[in-house]
Amino acid sequence: MKRPLFFLVACLYLGVAAADEDVLAMLGRMQEAVQHLNYQGTLVYFQGGQVQSMHIVHKADDKGEYERLVNLNGPAREVIRNNNVVTCYMPDHKSVLVGERQYNNVLSKLVANDFSTFQDYYQFQADGEDRVAGLKAQRVLIKPRDTYRYGYRLWLDQANGLLLKSDLLAEDGQSLEQAMFADIAVVEHIPDTLLAPTTASEGFAWFKQEKTPDPAQAVESVWRIARLPVGFAITSRYHHPLPDSDTPAEHVIASDGLASVSVYIEKLTENLKRFVGSSNMGAMNAYGTVVDNHQITVIGEVPGGTVEMIAHSVTRQPKDAKQ
Repeated sequence: MKRPLFFLVACLYLGVAAADEDVLAMLGRMQEAVQHLNYQGTLVYFQGGQVQSMHIVHKADDKGEYERLVNLNGPAREVIRNNNVVTCYMPDHKSVLVGERQYNNVLSKLVANDFSTFQDYYQFQADGEDRVAGLKAQRVLIKPRDTYRYGYRLWLDQANGLLLKSDLLAEDGQSLEQAMFADIAVVEHIPDTLLAPTTASEGFAWFKQEKTPDPAQAVESVWRIARLPVGFAITSRYHHPLPDSDTPAEHVIASDGLASVSVYIEKLTENLKRFVGSSNMGAMNAYGTVVDNHQITVIGEVPGGTVEMIAHSVTRQPKDAKQ
């Protein structure tokens, strides 16, 4: 009886592996579609009881990606992306901000990842079929294997793989944030006129955003983060000033490729108000503590227990020690 049972288990395992490979192929197709298709539509974003909608136009050609986003409610905003150069028009402040950085809207957030490397801490499952914006969609569930990160439910266009809807899922499976197309059209050609800014910016002040520090340039630190969830690694560490702060803070970013947290370490001063305990806004959680006369604040789109664990693991070490 052992031999048939062994083969049964082996076949079941292979079946699960094959299903996972199919789902990974779907996610790879999604990444290609989000980056390389020409499309325009209305994107609706739900977060913390707030609803934001925007019109999005996306074009891709042999020279790269171009995008235009316009807020349809709330403060007027128009964002123009030309590959990595992002220009944000803010009429209420009569200003324009230009930055050289990778711009991620809520639908392209999941694009720059190799999902096959995440299988030790996420499960990938097909989750049935549905309809979004009048289109047939395949649901994909990205489920964390522990309680330190959130999951995702994605709706992918069956025709072309485009991401039509995304839910960020809490530990109990409830939706924390949702982004979805109310309408979407994939087209052969996007005219340049649809990518040109329409905001009348005469008399606006123009600001050039400083480049994000190069993560490859190591920053000396006497601070150690002793505990990170499995799969998380420190991706960058640098110093920069924070709003309403007298001195630069040390900023450490750790990520598993999908989820990320920021650890801020600031020397306490008379003007810096202490933050001890937890705070949250929608899917974003923060936890603060004080170590050796320094404010430690951990913020991330992860469960509250994750930021609390990381905050309590931050310690000061001798200068000659290395993390």
